[in-house]
Amino acid sequence: MRVTTVLVLSLLISTTVLAQQANPLVGTWEMVSQRQIYPDTTLDRGRFLGPSYKILNETHFAFGRQTIVGGVVEDDVYAGGGRYEYDGASKYVEYVEYHESAPTVGLTIEFHCRLEGDSLWYHTGQIGNMRLEEVWRRVK
Repeated sequence: MRVTTVLVLSLLISTTVLAQQANPLVGTWEMVSQRQIYPDTTLDRGRFLGPSYKILNETHFAFGRQTIVGGVVEDDVYAGGGRYEYDGASKYVEYVEYHESAPTVGLTIEFHCRLEGDSLWYHTGQIGNMRLEEVWRRVK
């Protein structure tokens, strides 16, 4: 009985570790920077935004940001989420199911991404005529 219990616990721990290794994006991420690049201008939004977080489980993502202007917390919160897919290498796709901006609901946004160790996640995608470049840092 004791051997069976140890074997079952070992199997559960191994499965959990493998699941975590299978998808290194699972967790909570804080935005480090964001650039919105349009044909005629580039906005460096990261230094003007309030704290922004993205949380991912195995299948879904959610993000939220409190807007801060001139050191003053605004009433609006920017948020959205939905399903996502990650190929384990360089392709991350968001399927937006809910969003603060109604026209964004239903969009599929494909990002080229890369992880730097376990702590930094870079991704770049195209939304209409805007190129979006973001850097996220894992919250530990």
